[in-house]
Amino acid sequence: MGTMTLPLVVGIDGSDSSLLAVDWAVDEAVRHSVPLRLVYASLWERYEGALPSIGLTRPSEQVLAEHIVASGAERAERRNPDVKVTTGILAEEAAAALVREGDGASALVTGSRGRGQLKGMLL
Repeated sequence: MGTMTLPLVVGIDGSDSSLLAVDWAVDEAVRHSVPLRLVYASLWERYEGALPSIGLTRPSEQVLAEHIVASGAERAERRNPDVKVTTGILAEEAAAALVREGDGASALVTGSRGRGQLKGMLL
């Protein structure tokens, strides 16, 4: 019976910090010989309303999500062509999606937005 290797999961949103997280995660995935999974999660119905059942167009948030994960995957593959990359677009709250994805991962990585101007001055 073979063993299943758990992926290193990265939550991405297209921000600079999430792209830096992809770079870091690629290096870690290669170092530990694990696959990389890039995940974008959002409840776009909240912003765009429920989709009609027979509509042919995709909501703009979904198109954006597809672009973000495709760009992230391309970035990962450029950084190291040997890393195995999969992607996921999840129509759910980001925090809940990341917790669920993290349950089946070797590690969960997200970017950081920093401390902010006020906290940075206080620290």
